[in-house]
Amino acid sequence: MLHGIELENFKAFGKRARIPFAPITLIFGENSAGKSTILQALNLLKQTRESREIGAPLLPRAENGIVNLGSFWEMIFNHDLERTLSIRVETKVDKTSQFPLAFRKDKIGIELSFKISSEEKVVFLDQIKIYYGEPSNFIAEFQLSDETIEPEEFLMMGFFRDSSEFSRSKLSAVKCTRLTKDPNYWEPEFKWYEKYKEQILQQLEERLEDLEHSNERFSRNRDRREERFISLKNGIELLRSEPKLETYVSKRHSDEMNTILGLQGFLPIRIMSDRRNSWISELRPSGVLRTYRFDAALLAEAAGRGLEQALKILFSMGPFRKTPERWYIFQGTSPQDVGYQGDLLPDLLFRRPELVGEANEWLKKLDMGYKLRVEPVQTDSGDLFEVRLIDTRRKKSVNVALPDVGFGISQLLPFVVQSLVPGKQIISIEQPEVHIHPRLQADLGDLLAEAIKRHQKQFIVETHSEHLILRLQRLVYKGEIKPEDVSVIYVSRGPEGAKAERLRLDEEGDFIDEWPNGFFLERLRELR
Repeated sequence: MLHGIELENFKAFGKRARIPFAPITLIFGENSAGKSTILQALNLLKQTRESREIGAPLLPRAENGIVNLGSFWEMIFNHDLERTLSIRVETKVDKTSQFPLAFRKDKIGIELSFKISSEEKVVFLDQIKIYYGEPSNFIAEFQLSDETIEPEEFLMMGFFRDSSEFSRSKLSAVKCTRLTKDPNYWEPEFKWYEKYKEQILQQLEERLEDLEHSNERFSRNRDRREERFISLKNGIELLRSEPKLETYVSKRHSDEMNTILGLQGFLPIRIMSDRRNSWISELRPSGVLRTYRFDAALLAEAAGRGLEQALKILFSMGPFRKTPERWYIFQGTSPQDVGYQGDLLPDLLFRRPELVGEANEWLKKLDMGYKLRVEPVQTDSGDLFEVRLIDTRRKKSVNVALPDVGFGISQLLPFVVQSLVPGKQIISIEQPEVHIHPRLQADLGDLLAEAIKRHQKQFIVETHSEHLILRLQRLVYKGEIKPEDVSVIYVSRGPEGAKAERLRLDEEGDFIDEWPNGFFLERLRELR
């Protein structure tokens, strides 16, 4: 699940703006205020990750992509190439058995900052910042480094979509340049040290003795041997001095500041060799140690993995769905979604008859007066089929072709079906209310409410529909959804660019925060 996004110097947004997400997020605002920019930021990251350009940090346009933002010059606020474009995404933590004990909350944020070089005019990832829990809880910052990571040093192959690319590519690297000293994050490691001090000292002394008697001093790794020797001596000296928490944190903070990560596109990846030269890296690896240790690399990787997983389940739908056809040729595929423009809807329904049944239940709930039917057309090939509608409002049911009914039906059907597809998914859509009746716009609120509860969906909806938000307010009032299930965002434009305000709901479904310029003031103007 996505918890929020922050944008700075990206298209309409100049000054940093935070947009908190909920299971249902509705984005309102005047035309060209910057509503679509929020969805485009997520689509940009998804498009970059799914492109064949595996090493690219950012791809504003791609063949068969889901967004076309032109060039970096067109994406940057005020077309000012001196600025830094930043996108921070807050996701759910994908915790493993190795995740540090000090980090118990379920939100983690990764901020990606991009610049363009003045000479080569090449876009590059300038820095990565990690946040944990609340948006203000800074953990670490990594800056682009001159170092490169060799293929044999890669640790997490799970990020790589192409194993052949993995085997031959070097990675760019980032180095930790800033790190929290908040004792709350370091205390579990400190207590672990206090409890096992004797065993730890014994291990370090054994390592030091082995190193002193090794032949590494004559090898090409002599410099690395000297670094290890110094770190072991320093570690033993530190632990023998029985430091207090503040002193311990100061020493370990210096160790972690040497953390080096690889970059695969814009995602940070841990590497096999530990370049931090820390005495703690010399200890025998164990799940217990990793659980108690403050590990900047592990936290950065967790943030990257959370973003990667969110982008994988992000499904974007454009403002217009493809015009329906009379007949379709089955392509022999098994689509998992309806497609960006709803173009895969026919094949999805043809392959998944259970979805036809569920969609018909919702067509009845929405009182649309039609029932879906997907049936083959008798031909020699057997690959031809059609999607038809049964008009249930007449005394005698009439079978009609999808192109012969109102355009709004074909625009709404892909969204309805996608909302019913089983499994976790983040659905972003622009103006689902286009071409549909106000009553039906309101009824979409019922669909969203059920989909977040029964089908593990999250919705990010750019909309102008007063009717949709009124229905959701009613559902809050009736107790069918909670106020925190809905995030209403109002985007407006100012001299420093777009700004986003969250308008909260109370338990009665009423707005706690005043609607900018009045709640749908246009209606009041027309009634005067």
